[in-house]
Amino acid sequence: MIAAVLPRFDQRGALGWHDRALDGLNCVLRCVEAVLRFRGLGPLAVARALNGALDPVGRDLAKDFDGCRVHYRTSFDDGTRNLPFVLERVTAGEPVMVLPDRFYLPGDVYEGCHHFHDHAVLAIDWSEPESVLTVLDTDANPANGFRSRWRLDDTICKLFTWVGTVELTDEPDERPAAEYFAERLQRDSSLFGTGATALGALLDELTETGLGLVSARALHVLVLGDIQPQMFIYGHALAVDDDTPLPPVLAEVRAAALEARVRAKRLGIGLIAGHEADDPQAAYPRVLQLARPLRASLERLRTALVAAGGFPGEDDPTALDRLKGRFDHIARTCFPLEESA
Repeated sequence: MIAAVLPRFDQRGALGWHDRALDGLNCVLRCVEAVLRFRGLGPLAVARALNGALDPVGRDLAKDFDGCRVHYRTSFDDGTRNLPFVLERVTAGEPVMVLPDRFYLPGDVYEGCHHFHDHAVLAIDWSEPESVLTVLDTDANPANGFRSRWRLDDTICKLFTWVGTVELTDEPDERPAAEYFAERLQRDSSLFGTGATALGALLDELTETGLGLVSARALHVLVLGDIQPQMFIYGHALAVDDDTPLPPVLAEVRAAALEARVRAKRLGIGLIAGHEADDPQAAYPRVLQLARPLRASLERLRTALVAAGGFPGEDDPTALDRLKGRFDHIARTCFPLEESA
């Protein structure tokens, strides 16, 4: 019997995966990337399918892409309602992304404590005789291909509160970088300039007011879930490796975007370390010092985009309010508990 071909997390073919699965992309995007690779797209086409507006305020990196779409189903009060859909699709050969309710995930640090939804895995295989669902998980053992096996009992069946499938919506884009960049420069530079200003203002407010247990987690999701991958994908959509020759102005844009993603990653990882400190709220002010180099790198990218012929971005007084609205939505959706918890 020939073994079925299944999606996988493949370090050799994945975008910028050097030391860990979350290099550049978050867990949701690694799942989407794996589906795109499974559908036959090469690295550059994957980067451009995952790309979208360079907009730190309005873009949601869980769903807003140029060449694909994620269709989500939620049932936060009873995840068992989504389970037949998951098993039916996986059995038919379609991978399904699962953002599990970690309250029901055996062995998880939040098992039985909090209903957190800040992680994603990709369901790829279902064995009905064993009642085992195989998932790709960035937190799983690399030696086992980042696979985890969930034996579906009465508890695990409740964790399927948030699931989604990936649809290709456009033809693979492998145009020359200069053509690709020129088509989007005016829109992206304007949105980015306005968004970078709003993000800086939000970081100033959070530094002044101080981070609580929930707001600190919401910030790490915003930084690692939206800001870091947005910079990472934009850089790789111009060229997937450092050996690809680019015009000097494009090379500077790419370098600035990839530097910004490194700075965002350091802030996000610092916040996660702060969560685990003996006194998290004493650690957060030190971690927030990492926002300064992030803001400097965002300014470098703004300057590079303008030098390439783009716009610096308008002074939009509503941008900060819209970004704060997204930030509050992250806190309510991913971490639905009080600050005092």
